[in-house]
Amino acid sequence: MHGSLHTAGLRLLGPPGRRRMRVQQTLLGMPALLLMQCLLLVEHRVSGAPLAPLVAYAVITWAGCAIFYGLVRSGWSERLSSEPSLSLPQMTFAMGCVVWAYWLAGPLRPALLLLMPLTLSFGVFALDDRRVRTLSALGIVGVGGVVALRLPAQSAWPDVALDLSMWLFTAVTLASIGVLARRLARMRERLRAQKSELRDALARIQLLATRDALTGLLNRRAMMEQLQALARSRQPMTLALADLDRFKQINDEHGHAVGDRVLQAFGQRAQQLFGEAGLVARWGGEEFLFVMPHADETLLRMLLEQLRSTLAGSAHEGLPVSVRIGFSAGVARCQALAELEEAIERADQAMYRAKVAGRGCTSGQAAAAAQDPVREPA
Repeated sequence: MHGSLHTAGLRLLGPPGRRRMRVQQTLLGMPALLLMQCLLLVEHRVSGAPLAPLVAYAVITWAGCAIFYGLVRSGWSERLSSEPSLSLPQMTFAMGCVVWAYWLAGPLRPALLLLMPLTLSFGVFALDDRRVRTLSALGIVGVGGVVALRLPAQSAWPDVALDLSMWLFTAVTLASIGVLARRLARMRERLRAQKSELRDALARIQLLATRDALTGLLNRRAMMEQLQALARSRQPMTLALADLDRFKQINDEHGHAVGDRVLQAFGQRAQQLFGEAGLVARWGGEEFLFVMPHADETLLRMLLEQLRSTLAGSAHEGLPVSVRIGFSAGVARCQALAELEEAIERADQAMYRAKVAGRGCTSGQAAAAAQDPVREPA
């Protein structure tokens, strides 16, 4: 039994998702339509009103509901409109059904007008305030038109007063909903603005949490997270730890502002060179960590040499032309998460050997065995 109900629900509403929610919203209006038709049938049985207009009303209104259901359930509404729920057409149709029923009904017709503000209330949440006000005006004009057409046939003042009072009540209610829609629209606009500001603030926080403020490179914490993710996925990688040569001397002789510009220039060129092939982070002070997944030591050495040549051929603001920026680097391989810290330590030791060997060079694991790092052009 439960399985058959589930299957029937899937066929009627579709699989879970946004389209199913739109289908459910479309079906919400059908009980109200059924209620209106029941009221019209009661009027027919009590007053003997002609049946043919009621049959025409039932056929046309249910056909309209079926068309809307088919468009939404099949997904055609997603192709026909930027608002796949078709809220505006459906609500216009629903209000037309209420006005038509009000025209056909007899003494019980005031009860039908309760459905008018109910229908418009859905628009407050589904439509912008301009469209809600348009629907409100259509409802007021529609009911007013029916009242005006019925006036010549009214012979007693109580009937006229009833129609006029019902129209006035409907007009005030629908106009009030239009005003409420405007206020809700302003609230939505403020909420959207606050959401956008919050999203921007979170983006800035994320940037501050993951990026070095001076160079714009990954900071140490963010790089460790990236390294751990790569190591957990068992991706082999090559690491290089680089340290700017004689950076303290630059700071002492030319000032920390010049030193900051040197760090920024190094970070910019390193990011341009390694940005697509790997990761670059400011590891601390004048130290930088390079990571290349699935790359051997030879390729990383080649890129480091390109970076070294680029820096050597560049002038830096605040530094004499004779002063060139160089760095010493150490390279190490990492195969698994368990050896990550060890690999970074090996790269650090290799970098120290490069310093001892005269700076401006790269030392790696192969050089460690010989304890004789190869001097490369500075």
